[in-house]
Order: sequence, then structure tokens, then C-alpha cells
Amino acid sequence: MRWAQNLYLSEKTEKKKDKIIRKANRGAGMVSIYFIALASNSQNLFDIFHAAHLKETAFYRQNPYVVGIASGYEEALWMLQKMIEDIYRETGAFRVREYFGEMEQEK
Repeated sequence: MRWAQNLYLSEKTEKKKDKIIRKANRGAGMVSIYFIALASNSQNLFDIFHAAHLKETAFYRQNPYVVGIASGYEEALWMLQKMIEDIYRETGAFRVREYFGEMEQEK
């Protein structure tokens, strides 16, 4: 898995960011954690997946680029809404990959 330098985080996940990333990199499951990644296909903007997917070896072949960490599915949906609003405000369109590419280069 690859991690965006400037992850979108909620209040709950911001405090535990480093611990969550360490556990994810080891393939440890986490009950309420959801990850938001750039879409694995060109038809979508994002993928949302539960931490339980980290236990599947086939999952790592996709090499997801994680851009957000949420605590619970509802929070992941809320976070996606915020991301899409930010992306549209900054790019004037839904240029997700461009937005995260530019964000990474700026910081």
C-alpha cells in the first residue's frame, strides 16, 4: 500500500494515524477502520475498503494509494463528500488524481 503524504483524517483517526498505518502495513485487521483510496479503475473516483481486506493476499497486488482513513463507513462517506467538494473547489472539476498529485508536490 502507498500512503498519501497529506491524508484526509477524521478527529478519531487523526489521533491514531501512525498506529493505524503501522497496523495496516503489517496486515492487521482493525474493526471500525475504513480506507479511502484512489480508484482501482478509470470508471470511478475512489475505492472504500474495510481494514479486513488487509488480510487478503490478493488485495496487495492492487497496491492501493490511500488518501483517507475513517472510523466507520458513515464517516468514510462523509469524508468522501468533503474530498469531492475540496477537489471541485480547487480544480473546477473532479480531477482526483491530478488533485492528489498536486497536493503531494506542494508539500
